[in-house]
Amino acid sequence: MSMTQVAFLKKSDIPTRTEIEATIQGLGYDFKILDDSENITELDGLSCSINGHETFFETYFEQPSEITKDCEWVKPDLTNQDTAISFIWGADFAAGACIGLISIVLIDKGQALVYYLDDEMKYSREMLIADTPQFLNELAKQNRAPSSTDKKSTKNVKTEKNSFWDKLKDLFK
Repeated sequence: MSMTQVAFLKKSDIPTRTEIEATIQGLGYDFKILDDSENITELDGLSCSINGHETFFETYFEQPSEITKDCEWVKPDLTNQDTAISFIWGADFAAGACIGLISIVLIDKGQALVYYLDDEMKYSREMLIADTPQFLNELAKQNRAPSSTDKKSTKNVKTEKNSFWDKLKDLFK
């Protein structure tokens, strides 16, 4: 299952690769975009590294109307945004962290409006800041998790999964 986060902003306000990296590093993260292009709009995806973990996710640059035709609930928020950047990723906490951090930069540098389309949720900068450590904590847990042969049976364990984070954790199992 893939997840989609979209940022709506003016194309002229999209920061360069160097600006994105510097801003995220200024937030205290070891972050790099591994692609050579300075203009991220030239790429169909981004290879990134967050705190030593490499990842890749797809990016699509479209007209906002291409997104809003399937997501009417976003339309009332849009004013003069002429570009929609879709970030699409799968079961990868490193990708989720990178996308969140890039979205923070898009908000800071381009006044982007950011949405997680799968749950019809609008993100604020504060929400993205709060989510990043959770993604990185889950990434750390995933990297030190025992193999499936070491896990004990959990068939009698009842869990209730309702929150956004519980859904994400379930996808990464």
